[in-house]
This record gives sequence, C-alpha cells and structure tokens, in this order.
Amino acid sequence: MIFALISAALLICGTGVGGNGASFAHAFVAPSSLIFATPSSCLMMSQHQPPLNKFSTTTPVPPPPPVSMPVWSLSCPIPFQVAPRTNNSLSSSMSILTFVTPVSVSSPKLWAISLYKKTLTRCAFLGIPNSNEEYNDIPSISSSVTTTPGIATNVRRRNDMGEAGVLGGADGAAGWRSRGGSGALNCGVGVLQLMAPSQAQLVPVLGKITGWDHEQVNKREECASLGNEWVSITGSDQQLQFDVLPNCASYIQVKLRRVTDGGDHDVAICEVTGTGIWDDNKQSVLWLSESDDAGSNQSTFDHWSALYSGQLRDEGII
Repeated sequence: MIFALISAALLICGTGVGGNGASFAHAFVAPSSLIFATPSSCLMMSQHQPPLNKFSTTTPVPPPPPVSMPVWSLSCPIPFQVAPRTNNSLSSSMSILTFVTPVSVSSPKLWAISLYKKTLTRCAFLGIPNSNEEYNDIPSISSSVTTTPGIATNVRRRNDMGEAGVLGGADGAAGWRSRGGSGALNCGVGVLQLMAPSQAQLVPVLGKITGWDHEQVNKREECASLGNEWVSITGSDQQLQFDVLPNCASYIQVKLRRVTDGGDHDVAICEVTGTGIWDDNKQSVLWLSESDDAGSNQSTFDHWSALYSGQLRDEGII
C-alpha cells in the first residue's frame, strides 16, 4: 500500500511541471518526504523548486557581431601620486573609450562610460590609487560583487564613500572624496574627446598602453611626436584645468555620479556639465551655451567627421 502511494505521488509530481521530469528526479532522491503527500502538495512543491535555466550552457558562446562605435578619449587629472614617479609632468591621464552612450534626455543629461579596470585613467577618474581595487556604490551589488581574477582584490563599499552616487547632491559622487585631502575633489571629473578620423594613429598610444607603465612610455610625448601635443585648457566651469588633444570632433566635460561593476570594466554614470568645440584661432576649446548657434545647431557626427571603431578595424589597428 505504501509503495503504491509513493509511486502515485512520484507520478503526479513528475507531471506537475510539464512532464520535464525535474520534480521526479528530486522526489526520487528523498521519497520519504512524499509518503504522506497529496497531489496538490506535490504540485506546490514542484512549483517552488528553482526554475530550470533554459539558456544556460557550458559551451563557449560566439562573440556578438562587431559594431562600429565612436572612438573617444577620456582625459582626467591624476589626483594621487603614481609610484615610482620620476616624471613630475605626469598630472593627467588619457585612455581610449568606445563604450560611451547617452542614457537620458532631460536635465541632468547623463551619459554612461565604461572604463577598463586596469587603466590609470579609470583609477584617476574614480579616485582609486591602486589598480587592484574595486569601486562600487550600489549596496546590493557591492555586497555580492565577484572580482575578476588578477584585477580586483577588494571592494570599496558605499558605506565607506559617503554620498557617492547620489544624483541630488551638488557634489554627488565627489562628496566622499572631500575627505581625501588636497586635490581629492579633482576625482570624478574629466573631458570626453570625440576623436577625428585623422587621429586614428593615437589609438595604439592611448588605448594599448596603460599609464601605469609611464616609466616605459610617456603618452604625452608620444602624442606630441604624432602631431597631437596635449593642450592645457580651462573647463566649462572656468575653474578646473584639463589636458586635451587638439582638433577633436567634440569635447564633453563630465562629472561622475554613479559607478557599477561591469566585469572587466566599471560602468560610470556621468552628468554632462559642458559641451565644446575646437577653436582654431585660440587653439583651445570653446565651451558652448544653449544660446550659441554652434551649440544648438551641431551637426550629426558620422564616420566622415568622427573616428569610428570600424575604421580602426579596416586599418588593422584593432
């Protein structure tokens, strides 16, 4: 009699999830739990089992198709000493970004930029003096973030960072850096430079070499040797100073608002605080206002007027 009840219970549980046999296997492991089970309780048990992941796979996933993306360079001040530091001119860092996109329309205008974790520019922008440190200001993710082997060894949690990531604050993500001493507030600010097609030769210098290796390669000097000497400008706020490349297609000053983990990258949500164009006469960046004709009538950039990753692939640079 008991054997018959067990058999009936197993049969019902096996069909209660669409006949995939998942509950049958689970019930067969511990049949004693089903001796006094009714059909309804078996169905409830099967409904509360963890769902099968139909999309999980153990085979390698082919890469998505390559998409031609605008090529940017992020320039930001270095708020800490880079050791060993024998070159006192190392005050700014630049790197190449292709994962850059606007994520909002109304004010504040927010953009998402993805920063490779091994770069000096990422550390300078986030105010992290060591390349092996994680930064994450979302508690739910910070508490469970999985570090990338060989890249991250610890996590900077939001509780240690004050008001990092709060959109409503005047200082926003820079709030916690105010405790870092002189120059700490230079973290979280930078200039996105939309590179011109003629600047493709700068990508190996700015994108394939990390600023942590400045003893071997000086990016500033390498860019100058390629006809793109860095120019010191005043930011759109007329306070901060930045080093930029000349003759870029566009310049966007940004301020860090939030950071989240993106695997081997950090995804930073930034507020746009200024938009500029290159002024040949002044050999500097002209910051635009909404009342400027140049600001309201900016043309759309395409592969003829801006550097795209498709051009880099065609030229064998990437």
